[in-house]
Amino acid sequence: MFQKGPVRSRDQGTAFMGQSTAGLRKLCCSTFNCRPRRRLPSIAPILRRSSIACRFRNQLDQGLWQAERDVPDVQLLNQITLNTYASTPSPANAPQKAAEVEQEKFNWRAQWYPIAVVGDLDPSRPHATKLLGDDFVLMRDADHVWRCLEDKCSHRLAPLSQGRIEPSDSTVMCSYHGWRFNGQGHAVSIPQAYFQNPAAEEAACNSKRSCVKAFPTTVCEGLLFVWPMSGPEAFIHSAAVQPAGSQVFAQVSPEDVTVQHTMYFQRDFPVPYDIVVENIGDQSHVPFAHHGVAGNRTSNWANHFKLSAVNRDLKRVDGYTYDLEWSPSGFKAPSLQHVSFTPPSLIEYVTPNEPKPSTVYFYITPLDQHTCRVFSHALVCDPLPKPVSWLLAKRPRWLDHLVLNQVFDGDMAYLHQTGVIAKNQDPSLDGWACDYFLASEADRSVTAWRKWYHGARGQGGPFKAEGAPLVAPTPLRREDILDRYTQHVKSCPSCSKALRGVRAGQQGVQVALAALLLLLAAQLGQGTPVLSWNTAVACLGAVGALAIQAGLASLERKFTYENYDHAK
Repeated sequence: MFQKGPVRSRDQGTAFMGQSTAGLRKLCCSTFNCRPRRRLPSIAPILRRSSIACRFRNQLDQGLWQAERDVPDVQLLNQITLNTYASTPSPANAPQKAAEVEQEKFNWRAQWYPIAVVGDLDPSRPHATKLLGDDFVLMRDADHVWRCLEDKCSHRLAPLSQGRIEPSDSTVMCSYHGWRFNGQGHAVSIPQAYFQNPAAEEAACNSKRSCVKAFPTTVCEGLLFVWPMSGPEAFIHSAAVQPAGSQVFAQVSPEDVTVQHTMYFQRDFPVPYDIVVENIGDQSHVPFAHHGVAGNRTSNWANHFKLSAVNRDLKRVDGYTYDLEWSPSGFKAPSLQHVSFTPPSLIEYVTPNEPKPSTVYFYITPLDQHTCRVFSHALVCDPLPKPVSWLLAKRPRWLDHLVLNQVFDGDMAYLHQTGVIAKNQDPSLDGWACDYFLASEADRSVTAWRKWYHGARGQGGPFKAEGAPLVAPTPLRREDILDRYTQHVKSCPSCSKALRGVRAGQQGVQVALAALLLLLAAQLGQGTPVLSWNTAVACLGAVGALAIQAGLASLERKFTYENYDHAK
């Protein structure tokens, strides 16, 4: 499924709808002070007088990043060797240009959001989805192009996603009264009007009131992206913008890639968008949250996290970048990765290997105020023996997905509850600077994210920026928090097929077990000695069937629900 993607530029997409491409972020200026949105005057003087000076600093080469917060002082002087993917000094006029753009607001609607893995979508049926709190339906039209429409029929507002795809012309049919719509949202068939008079049907189909809203779509790196604005201007503006994508994906060829990990993994998180972005951009939790799965809290490298060059190579006013020195496995010596967040969705970790870099990247799409969709993919370009590469390329996707589901369960077990606590305490979380106690260098990624998200550009996120009432999430049952089937398996063809195979295997084993028990009963009924060879074979077969049944039942739970216990 590896496809070579185009080189993309975020700056192409910010020159419209009140946005300007001019400027970079305010960097390298000792007079620039970043302050939290919410400051308590009565507390700040006390903290300033204390031995904790509440300031992060990092000086590398010619760059200086500074963020003042009411948290302990950590002076960062760690020098690390930078690489071609690490930062370069900002232009001298960057602060002046950034000042112009910083006054504008990030348009959360005028962006590309990944919504589905194209290869996982069934073109024979419509697919319901959410994005920024709105309901959409995905369909593939007669030109084999995936389209996105609002998920309500113009007739009586029934959801189109519960309809069907008409095979003759690939239109979506409303299951309520049979109205059909093409990929542009135009009504093409109104059965009741046609029965009355074909001319009446034609007039009704030509009416603007019969149309449903259509939204721009594009495919990039195996993902379907949606631009959640409708109308002619939205299609014109979106056509000039490429979705934010991996900086490595566009530079390597299929021959360079030795391993593709996670293989276009997708899962819905019952966690607010900003909490998930904060979590994925922070790797210091890995040795503890994922102990025994993707990290090791007892490793000598468990607490080795050196962040440097924060925002120093930021080529836009939005998002953040930094260099991270850590040990992803917990067993090997720390290595350097370049980390970047490109709003609204992309977080990428680039490892500058020779001769080609490797990468793991994530997309986080806000479905509504309490749920987001996470996509993950990884490309490894390390040289491997051809037989090993061949075997790895032949492994089924569901094997990687089982591992990644277990990894994400380690996050989900506490992220949902964190979101409930934080959002009930402060639905906007604008008071993060007071709510959080960020006490170490490893927390600087959280600071970089929150400063942008709650700043003049991010406006506290898409829902607050649109003036939507912020509603705190309610706690879910643990079975719902860790529901792998609903969140991933039912929308993943590979995992769904594997689960069907496991359940079919269980039924086959049950039939074999019943046959063996009947055979054993028949032998004993005919007077066969208990210690005879025939009886022993039947007994061993029954025991083996029970063992296989237990193994398949355990494997089934990995596709549905398996509790994650951090106390182990």
